[in-house]
Amino acid sequence: MSQTKILSNKKTISLDKYAGKWVAFVNNKVVASAETLKGLMEKVKKMGLEKKASAFLVPREDEGPYILIIL
Repeated sequence: MSQTKILSNKKTISLDKYAGKWVAFVNNKVVASAETLKGLMEKVKKMGLEKKASAFLVPREDEGPYILIIL
């Protein structure tokens, strides 16, 4: 099982259910996910978060583990 997590000064968030997908986060919360970066950016733009969101490709189960630390 993948062990991809977001670590912030407040909590740890598992990204296992997003394995192989692009995710966007704002304020340490996943706000959207998609199979492609283009698809993700379209969703983020529709939400009006294109200037606030950060994007990350979550590794597939056979690629991890990765740890993303947001300060």
